[in-house]
Amino acid sequence: MNKKISVFAIAALAGAISQTAMAEAPSFNYVQFDYVVSGDSEVSSGGLSDSLDLQQGFGLQGGFEVGDYVMVLGRHLSLDYDDDQGAGLTGVENTALNDMTFIGVGAHFPLADVVDLYGAVGFSRPTLTSFAGEGFGFEVGARANFDMVTASLWYNMGDTDTDASVGPGSVDIDPELLGLDVAIAFAPDAPELVLGYVDASHEAEVGNTKVDVDYDHFSIGVRKSF
Repeated sequence: MNKKISVFAIAALAGAISQTAMAEAPSFNYVQFDYVVSGDSEVSSGGLSDSLDLQQGFGLQGGFEVGDYVMVLGRHLSLDYDDDQGAGLTGVENTALNDMTFIGVGAHFPLADVVDLYGAVGFSRPTLTSFAGEGFGFEVGARANFDMVTASLWYNMGDTDTDASVGPGSVDIDPELLGLDVAIAFAPDAPELVLGYVDASHEAEVGNTKVDVDYDHFSIGVRKSF
């Protein structure tokens, strides 16, 4: 992943935590829809690489608290790229290259009055073109809530394999994502405007060949907290 962007994301959340405007503890009961406004992906294998521009994309995520600390967490990314020039993948528009689904169970813990740390483990399902992996995944993050702004920094990774095989080997996909969400509330009890950024990768072993898909994107969305 892009190291400079990762450092920027951490600094942005740390800056938000240093603000003096205070509010109640962050909520983990929410539903959020994101529209991905821009992004690209670089596919590299065996010293060769090609870049694809994002054609369209959306994200869906949510959480549900069970008691004071336990929660259920889920997120899904659907990203299509323009591959009509032929990048050795499909040669058509709207290529489904690196979709991602995660559903987990975990807990959140108050670090301060308005800051919670959380972690979840569960099911991870990344894709690489027509291959879908299934396996173990986990996510850790921090969420800070202030007067009108909730900032979330999260890291998600998985270890998955597929039923498919290429040559003498199988197809294994390991996703890794770092995300930053900033939700802005313009009125009490109203849906929040969410600005997001994700820097991610899918590392895959296709038979005896390693394929790296590095991608990032910006999104704008709507979140409703309960």
